[in-house]
Amino acid sequence: MSSSRHLPSVLVSAAALLAAAAAPASASDVSPSRTAEELAHRKAPVLVDCLRHDQIAPREYMLACADGNNGLRGLRWKEWTARAAHGTGEQVANDCVPDCAGGRFHTFRVKVEVYRPVHRAGKAPYFSRLKVVYLDERPAGSGPSQTYSLS
Repeated sequence: MSSSRHLPSVLVSAAALLAAAAAPASASDVSPSRTAEELAHRKAPVLVDCLRHDQIAPREYMLACADGNNGLRGLRWKEWTARAAHGTGEQVANDCVPDCAGGRFHTFRVKVEVYRPVHRAGKAPYFSRLKVVYLDERPAGSGPSQTYSLS
């Protein structure tokens, strides 16, 4: 686990993560030519980011849209199918000790799985669950994995 008193220079600010999430994303093993619009026509599931944009295989994904204190970065997707997508990357989370403004960000190596596609009229389905499995250390008080409901 790595930490610092202030947000590390390698950690992109929450605003930059949101901006990056809004841009079309590519992945190392998932074809970068597959944009969200292109895959929407095929009805491949997407991830919906904090700005409500459809994303295919994003390199970064914000888990805490309200305050930017928890997100994923350096995502590399091994597969992206109609049922699920699997990848690896890092979770960057604020410990919020003594509070979130004074807390430290910590980085954890993770596996990521998105699954449970939900269909939408006139749009590509979206993955409604995201599971993070910790490969080494994990946030204090966390189990070996965490599952997030996405909407």
